[in-house]
Amino acid sequence: MSGYSQVIPAREWVSRSEVRVSALAAWLVPSVGAAIFAVTLLHVLFLSEGTRVLFRDSDAGWHIRNGEAILTSASVPRVDAFSYTHAGRPWFAWEWLSDAVLGAAHQTAGPSGVALLAALVIALTAWGSARLALSLGGNLFLTAVATVLLLGTTSIHWLARPHIFSWFVALVFLAIAEHDRRRPSRALYWLPALACLWANLHGSFLLGPGILFLYAVGEWLQGREGERAGRRFAVACLASLAATFINPYGWTLHQHVFAYLQNTYLMDHISEFRSFSFHASGAIYVELFLLAAVLGALALIRQGAYGPALLAFALLHLSLYSARHLPTSAVLLLPLCVAALTREAESWPRLRPLLAYSERLRAIDQRVCGVALVALALVASVVGVRGLARDGRVGFHPAQFPAGAADYIEQRGLDQRVFARIFAKDQWGGYLIYRFEGRLKVFVDGRSDFYGQDLLETYAKVVEVKPGWNAVLKQYGVQFVLTPTDHALASALELNRDWKRVYTDSVAAVFERIGAVPAT
Repeated sequence: MSGYSQVIPAREWVSRSEVRVSALAAWLVPSVGAAIFAVTLLHVLFLSEGTRVLFRDSDAGWHIRNGEAILTSASVPRVDAFSYTHAGRPWFAWEWLSDAVLGAAHQTAGPSGVALLAALVIALTAWGSARLALSLGGNLFLTAVATVLLLGTTSIHWLARPHIFSWFVALVFLAIAEHDRRRPSRALYWLPALACLWANLHGSFLLGPGILFLYAVGEWLQGREGERAGRRFAVACLASLAATFINPYGWTLHQHVFAYLQNTYLMDHISEFRSFSFHASGAIYVELFLLAAVLGALALIRQGAYGPALLAFALLHLSLYSARHLPTSAVLLLPLCVAALTREAESWPRLRPLLAYSERLRAIDQRVCGVALVALALVASVVGVRGLARDGRVGFHPAQFPAGAADYIEQRGLDQRVFARIFAKDQWGGYLIYRFEGRLKVFVDGRSDFYGQDLLETYAKVVEVKPGWNAVLKQYGVQFVLTPTDHALASALELNRDWKRVYTDSVAAVFERIGAVPAT
């Protein structure tokens, strides 16, 4: 077990007398965890307009429809059924279990069910992060500040997509590993089962064995003192890695993931894989998180906690490389950093009164649960979302997605015609799959790993109106183009004698090829 600097913990300064709380107060007075859960849930759904924001990425659409197809057929898809450019080609639905959960939520309560589910998972993650920080000895006030940073950082990916499930699973994985590092227990043996679940929920599943590997290396760096713990983590790492092969696609899933991550074209051209823009709104939360992570990593090294320190530096590297890794890094690192910085603060005499006060509050917090607040937040969320749904304010926002154009397409029956091929930008592909329940096949959608570099370069030639754009549309037999009204492609189509505009509104325009053979 790793050692820390010899300091007097704040809890040793607190009176040992029992804090007495009545049974009624225990139920009514909210704990820190209950407050964080309730505030996060309401913040995601209402203060952040989550009933719209959670659907701002149209990939949620094809995830939902794929999940419903899985539930209906009781089988995992092996080939594509959503596009006409890659129809019938092998497809890795590597997040099939998450899709099934999203599909079940949609079948139960429509978009409202999906929004509630996503918000609940995000709230559980915030609660779990704070609980882990406190269980590791973190200061109550530092935990509260870290929760603000967590919400600010993860909000860049508050989406109704499978990655939100991976946040919570990763947190549980880390919690078991970190507690075992401090006090070995049989809980470590559950990690292979959790790794298996993770491999069927989201493509980030290799992070689990990666955590255990870094912990094993960290223990070996302790010398003879850490050899036994290092072996435990190494064995758990190998067992967890082996468990990830228990998925519908076997080892080919791992091959596919590696090939995807090594494709420099995709990594450079997909926005969420590029580095975070510090000019973005709310960037201050990301900056403060990175600062806290660096300080925490240095504290971990000073305290001899080499495994968590290695994990911190690895995740910091990934966070700077790709914005997609920032939320996961915040979920995992903030609890570790809060605990590490609390240990550093305990060695400063001037901070002892504040830390002692925090411990007294923590003693009270441990004796209340705040079930009433959680129940009230859940009821308010369900009632509030149902009210927003009645007003049409849940799901894909018509100001961002071509709802009016989709109505026009449906009125003309184009979604029922096998050869009525429509070209639309990839950000609308998932929406069209959702809107027409997979009947309308798309040119591309957000599955960049499936379409690959060649087709995406071909697609880019059209949306960027490069020479030969019209030839591409002819090559694929495109009869209709759905494009933003103010897009350069709309202007090019307007000036081209092969096309005529048949529908337009403030969001989208539909162009039809002149002389196209009617679809049957």
